[in-house]
Amino acid sequence: MRQKTSLETAYSMFRSTFIATVVFSFFTNLLMFVGPLYMLQIYDRVLSSRNEMTLMMITAIAIAMLVSYGLLEFTRSRLLVRAGLQFDEVLANPVFHRVVKQQTALPGSNAQVALNDVDKVREFMTGQGILAFFDAPWVPLFLALCFAFHPWLGLVATIGAVIIFGLAIINEFATRNALQDASKASQGANHFVNTTMQNAEIIRALGMEKQLTKRWLSQHDDMLIHQARASDRAGSIMASSKFVRMSLQVAILGTGAYLAIQQLISPGIMIAASIVMGRALAPVEQAVGQWKQFVNARSAHKRLKQLFDNISEQ
Repeated sequence: MRQKTSLETAYSMFRSTFIATVVFSFFTNLLMFVGPLYMLQIYDRVLSSRNEMTLMMITAIAIAMLVSYGLLEFTRSRLLVRAGLQFDEVLANPVFHRVVKQQTALPGSNAQVALNDVDKVREFMTGQGILAFFDAPWVPLFLALCFAFHPWLGLVATIGAVIIFGLAIINEFATRNALQDASKASQGANHFVNTTMQNAEIIRALGMEKQLTKRWLSQHDDMLIHQARASDRAGSIMASSKFVRMSLQVAILGTGAYLAIQQLISPGIMIAASIVMGRALAPVEQAVGQWKQFVNARSAHKRLKQLFDNISEQ
């Protein structure tokens, strides 16, 4: 039976944290219904009855539930951060040894980039990027609630989710090659700097500083061009996503107002639907914003896996 690599061990240790985070995400997303339900009760029960006691009771319950939500969010985030530290503790030492081993076996390799790759994977696994993936399975439930309010409201919310998800896919294809090229150029420039520093005395003695500086600047400029290209494309898609998001807010409020005028829904449902749609779109919009970090973490994971596979073959 093949022995697990340190990379596989680090991921397997993260599994229990993954399960715990799923459980916490279940409760935090359930508590997301507090806002729309509160507005529903305010508009449909409190304002019509003008009962101050009802208002106080509903508000007290809502505040208690929101405090619980805040504590769960804090615990979820703290759990991921602690797991990230453990992930780094398990992986950093083996990666360092493999970098040294590969540099000894293949002096021209760029294995030292793996030390930064550990940070990239850890940052994604403990940041907002992975939380978007935990919250994403709840999107259909929030959309279903919009349909429960009224089919038209559900249709507006669903169209919005599809458009923003489509922008995320466009973002992937539009920035993938540019980000990969920027990463390769950055690695090449860093490797060139490290190699140059190791031979600094010889380079100065031979008077090669100007030539090597020009070569490094060329590689550095190449990296900047690819990064700027990827950032421009991602920025355009992010701006489009924000435009769609704000337009959808207007669309669902306008649709809700029309339905309320026709007495097909209450004003409370109009406000509640707006809040629910916002919650449904949040993970999708967050995924668009964190996509660059996800792509970097994915590339870092591939390089780490290749590093461990190469060493085990030798």
